[in-house]
Amino acid sequence: MKYDQLFAYAKPYLEKNDLGAAHTNRVLATARTHFSIPPELEELTICAIILHDIGGSSIKEQYEKGPEIASSLLKKMGCDEDFVSQVSLIVGTHHDHPDEPSAPFRILYDADKLVMFSHEEFPVYDSRPNFDWDKIIDLFYSEKAKHLARENLKKRREEQ
Repeated sequence: MKYDQLFAYAKPYLEKNDLGAAHTNRVLATARTHFSIPPELEELTICAIILHDIGGSSIKEQYEKGPEIASSLLKKMGCDEDFVSQVSLIVGTHHDHPDEPSAPFRILYDADKLVMFSHEEFPVYDSRPNFDWDKIIDLFYSEKAKHLARENLKKRREEQ
């Protein structure tokens, strides 16, 4: 899979979001740096990460439009129906919190939440009235992500 090509196809859609394609790059870098992506699930995981916010800036738009756009782009890349279906399902549910998600879902979910604690995104969320960082930390699937989030939260508060 040519991830750069998929990202190039996705970028015009991603730029319509509040945090843009830069957010997607942060999620991808976070996933690759902090999580062990099983080799047999790498393509599914990376494609789901690249396409996760493709539908628009609201969760409603992402869920309604994202799977169809993701499907179209993946078919353009020559992916088979089963793969397209798996990625589209993750794209259309990536804000949900299932009890036993697949490994690609879990990696995307934790990486997506973890970038909320990044230098670039923290101020966006922290400026919201009564934003509950502890609630976000409790949502992580992995203990490693919880630990990293707590460390980053401490860092961000020290920077203020």
